Amino acid sequence: MNRTILLSLLLLSLACAGLRADVIVFTNGDRLTGKIETYDGEKITIDKTPAGKITVEMKNVRSFSTDGPIDIVLADGSTIHQQVSLGPDGQIALAPGGTIAPQNIPLPKIKKLNPPPEKWSGNIVVGGLLTRGNTDTDNFNASAHLVRRGEQDRITLDAGYIYGRERINGIPGKHETENNWFFEGKYDYFFTPKLYGYLDARVERDLIADIDLRLTPGAGLGYQWIDTPNLAFNTEIGASWLYRSYSHDGSTSNASLRAAYHLTGKINDKVSFFHNFEYFPGVDKISDYFFDTDAGLRATLTEHMFTEVKVEYRYDSMPAPGKGPNDQRFILGVGWNF
Repeated sequence: MNRTILLSLLLLSLACAGLRADVIVFTNGDRLTGKIETYDGEKITIDKTPAGKITVEMKNVRSFSTDGPIDIVLADGSTIHQQVSLGPDGQIALAPGGTIAPQNIPLPKIKKLNPPPEKWSGNIVVGGLLTRGNTDTDNFNASAHLVRRGEQDRITLDAGYIYGRERINGIPGKHETENNWFFEGKYDYFFTPKLYGYLDARVERDLIADIDLRLTPGAGLGYQWIDTPNLAFNTEIGASWLYRSYSHDGSTSNASLRAAYHLTGKINDKVSFFHNFEYFPGVDKISDYFFDTDAGLRATLTEHMFTEVKVEYRYDSMPAPGKGPNDQRFILGVGWNF
């Protein structure tokens, strides 16, 4: 008798555990039970399924339910912490007993589920080249990218350094061929999920181009047209100040406009791309302008390591005396995501 009772209680507890699981109902009618962990705007991650942790695309989901409160971030930026139950096709239903009255929410209005806490992420990329023999050169490049994205704001920090030197037959010592560094900080505040205001400042030094300092602080508005894990695109326009200090010929400064765009995306699970462009036309002298752009590819090597190839191009209509207006670089490096 005791064994029968214990077996019945065990089966009942297993059944109740199954009933308490989160449930995803697909558009074809199939069901998947487990524990919903996150939704990043495209895919839901669910753990404790018969197949372990898996991800499913929201476009294939008809509805879902949870066995307890879940954090929901809506497209308008508002948040809800409440249990949900299955709703009509393409919707979920807020369960009774929460702070918000029961109502249906269309799946397209859900931006995130259980978003991770705000934290810094980014990458570091390094590269170099040493040659000895008929040629004698040393080249080194490094860059860093940091970003912290919150629900209302975004902070971005970028820095880079390139150095190169070579020995020329018949001339003693080594002579610099590259000596350039920059730092840029940017703050975005989102008035809506797509429209934001920004403050931006970039400082750069290029000794080979006889630029002791190039400074471009500014402010303006931006629009985040697309912001998904697989594709992101935003445009910006604003006012700036273009200042140049030359190594041997004083300095120039003038008010300018700023137009920019930034594009990142994934070609597949292993390869991604990026492209950035900034243009600073003078306000009172349109012939005084500066722009820089880059584009590149990244290929994943391990969970955190990747290799990167990119091309940089910049054009300054008022270069230092005796120097050309344009610079182009092809850079290869190995990076680490964190």
